[in-house]
Amino acid sequence: MSYANWDSLMELPVVFKQAGCTIDIFCIEDCWALQNQFHDKWIQANKDEQTFLEELLIYVKQNGNDYNWIIAGDDLIIRLLNEAIEDEDLFYKLLPLTKIENRELLGSKAGFSNLCKKYDIETPRFLIYNQAMPIKDISDYMQYPLMMKVDKSEAGSGVFKCNDEKELIAQLNNVESKENLVFQQFIEGYDINMEVLYKNGELIVYSYAKILKILGKFGLSTQRLFYRNEDIEPALVKIGRGMGINGFASIAFMYNELDKKHYLIEVDVRPNSWIYYGKFTGNDFSEGIRKIMKGDLTIVKPTEQKFLKPIKIVHYKKDMARVIVEKDIKGLLAWVFNIGGCWRFIPFYDKKLLSACNKYLRRFTGVLFKNKLIKMYNKIARRKIPLKVFN
Repeated sequence: MSYANWDSLMELPVVFKQAGCTIDIFCIEDCWALQNQFHDKWIQANKDEQTFLEELLIYVKQNGNDYNWIIAGDDLIIRLLNEAIEDEDLFYKLLPLTKIENRELLGSKAGFSNLCKKYDIETPRFLIYNQAMPIKDISDYMQYPLMMKVDKSEAGSGVFKCNDEKELIAQLNNVESKENLVFQQFIEGYDINMEVLYKNGELIVYSYAKILKILGKFGLSTQRLFYRNEDIEPALVKIGRGMGINGFASIAFMYNELDKKHYLIEVDVRPNSWIYYGKFTGNDFSEGIRKIMKGDLTIVKPTEQKFLKPIKIVHYKKDMARVIVEKDIKGLLAWVFNIGGCWRFIPFYDKKLLSACNKYLRRFTGVLFKNKLIKMYNKIARRKIPLKVFN
């Protein structure tokens, strides 16, 4: 089920289909979750937020027992359900936690920080803002640079880096909602992003990757280098059991090159775009799902020698969008001439999905070109014309 139209769900049905599952999707029309050949049934949802929620809860009440697994596919629907559900049994049916007392994790960066402290999980130093705090106290405790994160934000939005007090004041003035605003210590190092699957808090399968390219300053990753790193498993086990995660999670660490430690910076308990690509790295999420269905809660381990070496994976739709935005000729040539074997990451296996991706990229390119022409006209005419922004 999905309310926000996120492309992170477009390849999730094939992962479940390869595990032998039947897949029904509850979402609005034209949702990315439908742009594939592998779902069995579509339950059309209403675009109005309140009506969507009411109809979803009615459908689950009437048909919920027909499903072994109900997945909340995006941050918005998780937040809506978390705010609406009071019944404990319904909470466990629809939301990916086995501990209702930890529901502050769902869609809240402040809640995440509080739970890290509760379960003694190593994370960067943090501070939850209240408007009575003097700027000097924030500066003295946090030190610069620091990260500022809007509590209810997702997909790289609402995240800002502040290098000094002047930037902190400016960013605070720009933020509309300051409730539960989180300040987080900036760690010198690099991002580690992970896709993880848990069952009742037990670790089933995970991938471990360093981000190579992103779209936007703190946006979506488009290229990743995947490694095998079993040293991270104790931390993942502690996170899953402590927080009680029951399903998919996107987990991000900062790796500090000075002290050689991983610092947890984010846990989003929903699927993401990279789950499908686990099969290229030996971290096959379809296998993990099959193990869960059999009641086998042991970890999926890559066995082939080729999976023990770093593997670069490039996400077709996202990286092509980045290539277009950045005018990355080298990146475009890689796609045109299959440099690094990137063609294997194009969804040729699904004509419907490939068509949807290409249609998006054509529209994306067209809007960027149109905006550029408008800007050129503005410059020549020396008058302002409202620009249409691509969404």
